[in-house]
Amino acid sequence: MRKNQFKFIITILITFAAAGLVYKVNNLDPIKNEKFFQFPLRIENWQGNEVIMSEWVYKGLETPYVFLRNYTSPKERLPVNLSLVWFDDTNYAFHTPEACMSSIMRTSEVDIIKIGNLGDHRVIKMIVEINNQKQILIYFFDVDGFITTSQAMIRMESLFKRFQFKRTSATFVRLMAPIEESQTETMEVLLRFLSDIYSILPEYTYTDKVFTKQRK
Repeated sequence: MRKNQFKFIITILITFAAAGLVYKVNNLDPIKNEKFFQFPLRIENWQGNEVIMSEWVYKGLETPYVFLRNYTSPKERLPVNLSLVWFDDTNYAFHTPEACMSSIMRTSEVDIIKIGNLGDHRVIKMIVEINNQKQILIYFFDVDGFITTSQAMIRMESLFKRFQFKRTSATFVRLMAPIEESQTETMEVLLRFLSDIYSILPEYTYTDKVFTKQRK
């Protein structure tokens, strides 16, 4: 009986603590990420070019921190299309490719795979067709080093950090490349590109790198 009462009290305390944290988050100032758009166009042998997006894209994504780029390399036969979308812990409003690109792409396969470049973390791999061109699309969410494919886990990780009195942010990372000779070739190009960008990604997206004078 006493054990059940103790569990009940603990549950109540955790509930109140979580409610307090949610209230506090709702009253936090958004983090200004001035580094995000400094993400380099030149990365190793890759050279990027900005893809201009319509104003309605920004409104739909609910964040100004988004870019779309095409990267090419003289060492690679295929180009890579990169999209980064960044949110802080005051407003996680991610839109997955299945939702926001459904009007322009047809999906034939969806898998969850492990990638060694990310320490064997899981990512979503999709075979899609855009303008009659088959492509491989991979994406994941990076919450300050916590890699996930689940939007619910983004919020859980953020709540866990709030219990530690820490701010958090999350980045949606999406890469895409055409399938010309084989899926194997395309995946190899994507993985090499991911390896090149992932070591520099924290500098422009992780909270402890971009959140400085705004600390409370």
